[in-house]
Amino acid sequence: MTDIANSSRHAYSTRYKDPAGDFWGTRPPVAIPGSGKDLFHRVTDDDAKRIDLLAWRYYGDCALWWVIAEANGIANPLDLEASRVLRIPAKETVEMRILR
Repeated sequence: MTDIANSSRHAYSTRYKDPAGDFWGTRPPVAIPGSGKDLFHRVTDDDAKRIDLLAWRYYGDCALWWVIAEANGIANPLDLEASRVLRIPAKETVEMRILR
């Protein structure tokens, strides 16, 4: 089980876990359904460590990096391997379900 270090800025955050005790993070998971308008992005060496830049490229908002991470089951957004194909949820889906 992964946990948050006491030195982390999230050390005193609510920690969400599933019934089996697996750690989800500091917020519960969000289901992001697929749609026919979803895009796919193959990770390159240039963007392998910058999921926030992918969010900027596809959504115009780097703060939405977690949407891409959530849609692809990425626990550590700093650990993207080159050549992995990511599903980028359609901007319309993100705006409807998350931003409104």
